[in-house]
Amino acid sequence: MPAQAFTSNSGYFQKLEFVSETLIPGPGLSSLSLCYVTRDLLIMGHTLTSDIQGYALSSDGCNQQLERHFSPEQIVTAQSDRMNLIDPAIPPVARNSLERNIRNYGLWLGVALALLAVILRRIKSLMGLDPRGPLRRKAAQRILTTMCHVAKCDGLVDAREMKLIARTARRLTGRVYPTSDVIRLADHLEIELTPHDFIGFGKGLRDREKDTMMQAVLFIAIADGKMLKSEYNFATELAHGLGMPGEDFRRVLNVALADLDTHIAA
Repeated sequence: MPAQAFTSNSGYFQKLEFVSETLIPGPGLSSLSLCYVTRDLLIMGHTLTSDIQGYALSSDGCNQQLERHFSPEQIVTAQSDRMNLIDPAIPPVARNSLERNIRNYGLWLGVALALLAVILRRIKSLMGLDPRGPLRRKAAQRILTTMCHVAKCDGLVDAREMKLIARTARRLTGRVYPTSDVIRLADHLEIELTPHDFIGFGKGLRDREKDTMMQAVLFIAIADGKMLKSEYNFATELAHGLGMPGEDFRRVLNVALADLDTHIAA
């Protein structure tokens, strides 16, 4: 009994659901069955929701044949001691049970919460707040730039360092930079930096992004097993520019040292 079908097996459909046998006479010698009339939402033949709309009488056990709708007043009359045609325990008004409502709308609530979680995660990722998501593009680009700077402290960024910088950028920022981008950036860096330049590296960055920048710089500086004086000077000037206290600098250095065991280039 389609009520509002979008396709042959998707849409809203009116259905019958068996409630009880009655003593109300039907066609021939049979008695009519009392049914719920439901409004069901089907998607590709699967029932998503089923809402009770009222009562009806059926001559085929609530399979398909609806004889007539049955109002609450008629239910009360049929349940009276004088008539005694319907079980008096049946509620006169047909309505959804709590269990049915939970079954109906729990799915939609779950879908809504899942969508909300996806949206919030996307927003956090775009704002650089999701620790599992990529850093903001602005922050990732500056981290890449500072890695190129510290690699160039010895005067040359060789092929091995360029590959290491690209891999480290991907690992720490979640963004992919081809080695060709690293080469192009390293070739155009200013050698002489001022305190204002170091402050500019961290301008507008969040604490997590500043920590990642320092971790990346220290990792590149110690990747060959030692840290040159020029590399140390760059790292300490960067820490001053970022406003990073000494204890935070040491904490990030320990993280970078731990990274050597698992992330250093072969």
